[in-house]
Amino acid sequence: MSNLAVITGTSGALGTAIAKRFKQSGYTVCGLDIRDKENTDIDLFIEVDLSRFVIDEQTKSEVIAQIRNWAGGNTIRTIINNAAYQYVSQSHPIDVNEMLKSYNVNVVAPYLLIASLADQITKSIGCVVNVGSIHSRLTKPGFLAYSTTKAALSALTRGLAIDYEDRFRINCIEPAAISTPMLVDGFKSNPEKLDELESYHPQKRISTPDEIAEMIYQLNSSKIRFLHGSCIDMSGGISSRLYDPI
Repeated sequence: MSNLAVITGTSGALGTAIAKRFKQSGYTVCGLDIRDKENTDIDLFIEVDLSRFVIDEQTKSEVIAQIRNWAGGNTIRTIINNAAYQYVSQSHPIDVNEMLKSYNVNVVAPYLLIASLADQITKSIGCVVNVGSIHSRLTKPGFLAYSTTKAALSALTRGLAIDYEDRFRINCIEPAAISTPMLVDGFKSNPEKLDELESYHPQKRISTPDEIAEMIYQLNSSKIRFLHGSCIDMSGGISSRLYDPI
């Protein structure tokens, strides 16, 4: 069997692009998401609510067993934790259930997936990539739950790199805005605001799913094995820009 990749959140635009990039390079892909989406780049699709994956032991055991059975006696070359839950609210106190769901999907599920499959990840050249966010360091009103959990995902990346040492590599990317159909649709009634968002970035544009997918694929390369425990800014320069009144 070819190299194996396990990717979460494969029904969204970014997950679709990631699966496509790995499939084009000869990988066999297992995709996980809360809803199915017909995708010829996915060899095995597992429909799972990652919040339930965290809180229900039977669900977790069944998902891990499905992945192991799919892999057979082969090792897993890469795990990409791309799925995320974004809850937005400026009303406090925030619903504790929303806080817990955010933490479960964005932090605990990636941890459990890594820890449960660590013994099956290819020794030395195996790679884990966590998809974080610029919100781990820079955020905006209403994004408390999301930004807190993305910061925790970055900390998880650094901590696991220390604990697993040379067993496999683990890194995190922290992109800014990505031009997905969901984001563009949100500006449908006010398209000039999308232009404004793009203008805020030094490149005068926001990233595409394909760019992020390419970055993830390159991080997977065994030629850069010393890159370990890193949280990589992929913000198009906006994370260096200070907006003050003129």
